[in-house]
This record gives sequence, C-alpha cells and structure tokens, in this order.
Amino acid sequence: MALFYAVIYLPARYLIGTDVDTFESLPVEWRVGLSITACALLALIFAVLPHRLHKVGVPYVVERLNYHSGNLPIWNAVVQFFTAAIGLVGGLSIGKEGPAVHLGATLGGFLAEKAKLPQFGVETLLVCGVAGAISAIFQTPLAGVLFAFEVIFLEYRQGYVLPVLLSSVVATLVSHYMIGPLETFNIGDVSTVVFSQDLFFACFALVVFIVLLSALFLQTQKMLWRFSAVSVWRRFILAAAATSLAAVYLPEALGSGYGPLAHLLSGDLIVYSLLLLIVVKTVLTSFTVGLGIPGGMIGPTFIIGGLAGVQVALVFDNNSADVALFALLGMAAMMAVCFQAPLTALVAIIEMTHSSEAIIPALFVVVLACLLARGIFHQESVFVERLSYIGMSSTISPFKRYLRHHTVKPVSEDVLILPSCVPVEQVKELAASMVDYVAFESDDEWRLVRRDAVLDALQTLEFGPQLWFVVSEDKALMDLLLAVESNIVPLIEEPSSLEVMLNWFQQTGSLEVLVAQSGASFSLVSRHRLDQFLLKND
Repeated sequence: MALFYAVIYLPARYLIGTDVDTFESLPVEWRVGLSITACALLALIFAVLPHRLHKVGVPYVVERLNYHSGNLPIWNAVVQFFTAAIGLVGGLSIGKEGPAVHLGATLGGFLAEKAKLPQFGVETLLVCGVAGAISAIFQTPLAGVLFAFEVIFLEYRQGYVLPVLLSSVVATLVSHYMIGPLETFNIGDVSTVVFSQDLFFACFALVVFIVLLSALFLQTQKMLWRFSAVSVWRRFILAAAATSLAAVYLPEALGSGYGPLAHLLSGDLIVYSLLLLIVVKTVLTSFTVGLGIPGGMIGPTFIIGGLAGVQVALVFDNNSADVALFALLGMAAMMAVCFQAPLTALVAIIEMTHSSEAIIPALFVVVLACLLARGIFHQESVFVERLSYIGMSSTISPFKRYLRHHTVKPVSEDVLILPSCVPVEQVKELAASMVDYVAFESDDEWRLVRRDAVLDALQTLEFGPQLWFVVSEDKALMDLLLAVESNIVPLIEEPSSLEVMLNWFQQTGSLEVLVAQSGASFSLVSRHRLDQFLLKND
C-alpha cells in the first residue's frame, strides 16, 4: 500500500508541484491535458491487453472469491496498480481505496497459494489482505475489519476475526511508520452533541439528501453498464470529455475530492455553489467508473457524503462545530448506503475523530438512510448490483460454504503404499496393521486392493507354490498384480476443500480416488463416504 501511495502522490508532488487532490491550483491547460492524457493512456493499455486482464476492482475480488475459490491472478492486480495510478494522477474522479482492496486481496491469495493452504486458509488470507488494505489507506483498523465482512463476505464469520484483526492492526502500524499519520481532514474533536428538534430535522434532511445522491450515483452507473461492449476508445473518450469539462468549469470535482472538503472544514469560504459541486462530483464519479475507468468508488462517495453534510449544516445555519459534525454524518451515511456497510461507516468516523460524540446522531442517520434506500429504491450495494447485472451472485449457498470450510480429511481413509512385488515377510506384517487398503503402482497405473485380500492370497501358499510367488536375490516376493484382483484408481493432488472434491467426482464419474497428501502419504476418498458425510451433517 505504501508503494501504491508513492506511485500516486510522488509524480504529482515532484513533477506538477502540487498535491494530487489540489488540481484546482493548476492552470486550466494542465488540468485538461492531464485528464485527456490519462484517458488516452488507459484506452491504449486496455486496447492492447487481453480481455481477461480488464477485470479489476472490488466486484472482481468478490467474483473470484465466489466462483474461483479466491484465486486472484497476479497480472490483473498489476493492471489495477498502474491503471489506477494513471487515472488518479490524471485527475479522474476516482478513488484509490477500491484498487487497494484488489491489491491486498491478491497478495493474500498469492501467499495462500504458495503455502498450499486449504480453502479456509485461502479465504482467511484474502480477507486479511482486504482488511489490511482499507486499514492502511484510512488508518482505521476496526473499520477495515468490518469492511471485509460487510462488503466482501456480506456476513460476519467468527472464525476469521482474530487473524483479520491482527492483519488490520499491523497494516495500520506499517502505514503510520512509512507514510505517517494521515490527517486528511482538520476536524478535531467534535463538540458535545446537544439533542434538539432542530438537530433532528437537520439529520432527517441529510438522510433524504444522501438517499437521493446514492440513487443518482447508482442509477447513472446502471445506465452506463449497458455500453460495456462498446469500444474502449469510445467509452474513455467520453470519460475524458466529461472530466475536461469539469476541469475547465469546476476543477474542485477532479481527483478523489479531498481538497474541497478539507477547505470547508478549515473554515475557508467557497466562491462556487456547493450544491452544484456535490451533484457534479456524484455524476462525474459514477460516469467515470460506469464507463469502465479502473478506479475506486469508496473515497469519492466518502467525500460526496461529507460535502452533503456541510451543505445541510449551512442550510440550517449551524455553527462551525456542527459543520464538522454533519460532515462526519454525511460521510458515514453515504458510505453506508452506497455499499450497505453501516457498521463500517460508523466505526470509521469514530476512528477518524478519536471520539464517540457523534455516534448517536450517526446511528440515526446511517440506519434511516440504509432503510430508505432499500425500501424506496430497492438499492443494494453498488458492488452487489454490478455483479447482479452481469448475472453473478455476490454470495454463495450455505451448502457450498460448508463444503469450502472442510478438507477431505473427514472423508478419507488411510492407504498403505507397497511395491508391486512386496517381500512375503512384509505381507505377513499386514496382519497387525489397522489400515484397510493397500495401493501399489504397476505400468504407470495405481491399483487399489483391500488388505484382507492380500492376507487371504498369502494363505494360499499352504496349498503349494503359487503363480504370484517370486524369488529375487534370495528373497521371497509376492507379485500383487498376480496375487489379488485390484482396481485401477486415479491419483490426484489433495484438493483445497470438499467442494473441489465433490466437483471432481461429478465431472469424472469416478467412485474412488487416491489423494496424494503432504509428507508422501496417500489416502483414499470414495464418493460413497463423501455422500455419507454430507447426509450425516446435513
């Protein structure tokens, strides 16, 4: 995350001479030139790259988790890294938080793959990467944990809590050490909230405003998703045109948008319509992301909500302390509604302000806004809506989840591996063994036989010499291929979960399989034993 942060901010500070979120301080030709150049570079990159590398962002992470067991290709993350950096440096109205989630999830999945962890371990490290990314970007460890559960898994899973908490805290500490404390907003301590009728009406007005903005944000994207099959050059030219118009007439809408909100919270006067900025920022962000620009939505929606809160505070003629309070309420409400992550939003504002003074009005605003968005507009998370649009589910069935959380160990049986010609003395030792099955390799094929059958074949020596009896180097050997009737069984590497094992049985039609485990050991898994396990635990 520190490298991603450096790639975004260093070019702006050393080449342009300004912060990446203060594009309004640049000459108009710089602003227009940066946005056009960024869109042209992105169009060129996506035109050259194969289509499979176009998929990036939080929806892609959820898709890979649900449909591909959390396997996130490295090259998609590389594309996400550089394309998001280009868009942010170019002033496009996107955020860095969504790309950071993709990068963190890919890192977690990569480590799990290298460690050859089961599916439960893959999901654990993936969610650790997501939580760590959010924590490093915002320096809010608890909000990072809740974001991973509310946005990625869409449910809380107790078994993941401790490792995810550890990852989140470590990411925050590393972010503090490498970047320093992030003081994006000069909010300070929120004054003690005095509950009154005016505060209630102001909060209700903020709720209505946030719900309308979130509906505008989502519906604009939905309209643009229909053009996903249009040439990337045409789509990105439209994004460049929209951003260039904003660069000329309202440059405060460029970039993530932290600058205008920070100025407002510092008490600076504005010389333009705040309401116009809010609407333009909402439409420009949804327009940019909806056309396929590989950027995030989390940061911009956070800022849009903060600006909306300031607008409501100014309309109700509140003092500067209330302006800060309503900015926080707007941030929390917009984030909660757009991503259906109420607890993440609530905890984020507490961690950002180091104060719980705003928690009660925040609860009122966040809960009511989420309920109205769901009840009136039937609005889910933007990421859920995106996956639904392309025909994918954002969750998996409880049955699949149950299979993913179990390895093949509960349905496997130990197997004793013997050479195809085994010493008779070693065969006699099988009588004391507790293993029921014996496997051996012959002509590059694995064969399976019951231990009792081998012992029965050994007893036939009492009736005289047998065809399977072989003498080699003064050793009496049993040729298992001649001694017993054996079944050919396939050999596979240990699957990551019972879901993978069940899919293998369904695809091959086999009834049993040898599974190669770590430590050069083998086990037998049968379809019958798997079905019994599933029926028993149904």
